[in-house]
Amino acid sequence: MSEKNKLRVAMVEPIGGHSGNDFYDFGLCKAVADQGTELSFYTCDETDLDTKFNFPFRTRKPFKNIYGKDHKLIRGFRYAIGAWNAAQDAARAGAKVVHFHVYHFAGREYLNFFLFRRKGFKVVATIHDIESFDKYGQEIDPGKYGKFRRAIDQIIVHSDYAKASLKKYFPDFPEAAIHIVPHGDSDFLYNTPISREDARKKLNLPMDQQLVLFFGQIKKVKGLDVLLKAHAIVRDQMPDVKLLVVGKPWKVEQEEFDAIVKEKNLEKDCILNYSYVPNEIIPYYFAAADVVTLPYREIYSSGVMIRSLDYSAAIVASDLDTFKKIIVEGENGVMFKNEDEQDLAEKIMALLKDEAKMKRLRINAKKTADEKFSWQLIGKKVNEIYKLALNGSSN
Repeated sequence: MSEKNKLRVAMVEPIGGHSGNDFYDFGLCKAVADQGTELSFYTCDETDLDTKFNFPFRTRKPFKNIYGKDHKLIRGFRYAIGAWNAAQDAARAGAKVVHFHVYHFAGREYLNFFLFRRKGFKVVATIHDIESFDKYGQEIDPGKYGKFRRAIDQIIVHSDYAKASLKKYFPDFPEAAIHIVPHGDSDFLYNTPISREDARKKLNLPMDQQLVLFFGQIKKVKGLDVLLKAHAIVRDQMPDVKLLVVGKPWKVEQEEFDAIVKEKNLEKDCILNYSYVPNEIIPYYFAAADVVTLPYREIYSSGVMIRSLDYSAAIVASDLDTFKKIIVEGENGVMFKNEDEQDLAEKIMALLKDEAKMKRLRINAKKTADEKFSWQLIGKKVNEIYKLALNGSSN
């Protein structure tokens, strides 16, 4: 393709390394760039993967000091400056399409849309969370979605469930302009096999006990409370099993989970690591675990699920529609009744007692990741969506 006709795209995702989104961001950007697209990625200054690896795209960090304890008005002002600088730089780079990632439908997110629209960009948006999960269980005002709907040319979601949920808030958005593109796998950087023994040595975890892992950002919707109650049942019947929790609470109080631990006398039966884990350490946790649990109450897509598949985990997940599209019962995972701690406990115990089944699940999990969630396939699909946006198709 000639330089004149080359597809140029701006990718804007301000969370980046602040909350573990960078692995997904860089995987997607690389997949797009590998298709021959000239891509510029705009994110926050807490992102550092670009300093550790070489990537075939530009990385810029205009969103500076937008997180932390400073007053939200100050951080909001910094965000606005970052959005302005990103739009200016993308225009100078000759990009014609901007790709946003939406986790909240709020004012500062809309500012990005507004600034890029003013410069004539076509807009593609991956909508990760239709309703922000910090509002789980609350009534949502659908009226605020209209201005976003009018600013978007093409929409990407990660699952059928997300697409169906989106229709509630974008009822008149053209069906042909909503695309289901899966979340990509995790092996494009840290893919060296790690033994269970080496992983546990690295993390200083017990060698002589079975470990059940809960990994990822902790939100009310993620069901950690259900898992803790289930683990109390597991502990009573299999006292050598430990629950390993690794993740940082978000819009939920750590004390809520500590209270359950205390109530159920789980202090000696859990390893609680309420913190952010660097990307290079994450594979060790999955390698160390015997079983990985996803006890989510609701989810539109799950990077943790894809990671679990990619890291060959023996998965126990809630029977959500999103997961039913991925998990084949007894082949690449096991499912339990959503929010039922007794059923969850029974599924965990049965799996821990069946080494042959765990081995089969791990093999098939990796196969699922490679066949359904490869970045190469995703890169091709996303580039086609950019072309639809440029051509003004369907919206």
